[in-house]
Amino acid sequence: MIEVRTQKELDNAIKTHPGELIACISSGSFEICDSSQVTAYGSSQVTACGSSQVTAYDSSQVTAYGSSQVTAYDSSQVTACDSSQVRACDSSQVTASEFVAVTNYSKLTKLDGGVLIELPTIKTAEQWCEFHGVEASDGVVTLFKAVSAEFKSGYGFDYAPGTTPEAPDWDGGEAECGGGLHFSPRPAKALQFMPEAKRFVACPVKLDDIAVHENAIYPDKVKAPRCCAPVWECDIDGNRLGSRITQLEADKKRLDTFLEIWYGVMSEDGQTPDTREEFDSNVERFRDRGGWTCPRCGCAVIGKHCPCEEEEQ
Repeated sequence: MIEVRTQKELDNAIKTHPGELIACISSGSFEICDSSQVTAYGSSQVTACGSSQVTAYDSSQVTAYGSSQVTAYDSSQVTACDSSQVRACDSSQVTASEFVAVTNYSKLTKLDGGVLIELPTIKTAEQWCEFHGVEASDGVVTLFKAVSAEFKSGYGFDYAPGTTPEAPDWDGGEAECGGGLHFSPRPAKALQFMPEAKRFVACPVKLDDIAVHENAIYPDKVKAPRCCAPVWECDIDGNRLGSRITQLEADKKRLDTFLEIWYGVMSEDGQTPDTREEFDSNVERFRDRGGWTCPRCGCAVIGKHCPCEEEEQ
């Protein structure tokens, strides 16, 4: 997510980072058009037109025209005209003209005008999935989590790809918040629970394990005690991404290799090499792996040779 504080920064972010999420975080005024997407925080004011999309938090204010779409949370305020669409959550306030579609997600909203769409009461996991367009296969659905660059949730729980997360504090589904693993129907919807997220993971969950809360404060999430299969990394559209190793993991691997060479872990007798031939033999084994840390100069090397070797010749 890109943070902007002025209209100039917003215009530049839209131009140079098309498709990325942009956060307006100051108390200034912003205007967006076309198909741009922004998130408003604090007391920022956003005017949206065209087919732009705005997500509003805190006490931000949004004025929407054209066919723009607005999702309002917290105590944000929205004024919508033309054929724009508004999703009202929490204690948000919406003033809409005659043909604006306003979907109400909370009993605390204040709504004036528009074509009001009241959500049906959702009591079961099947109803929640059907409402959000989540398809089940053999009793399993794929839900999503927004996480940090290290695949951690906002509370530090690990969702690393290849693992099968399970909640250590499952409360049987009693409370809406806490006491389990929480999931959203789409990666983009998971961002409301961790706006600073850098990555997304797809999580297989058994339909029978999902706990749904009637008249939920946060209708875009459910919870479960566990995932039923390993999770994988995906993009904001839910497409699977190839496995990636974080820089921290890469650095740790290089350090481990460096220490193993120095302390002779790879030698046959487990002792530090006593001869140059034995030392070179250990180094060659690590070189064959394609990546190693040079024991002479300490640099990270990919390939067969380190620059310090050439200097010795």
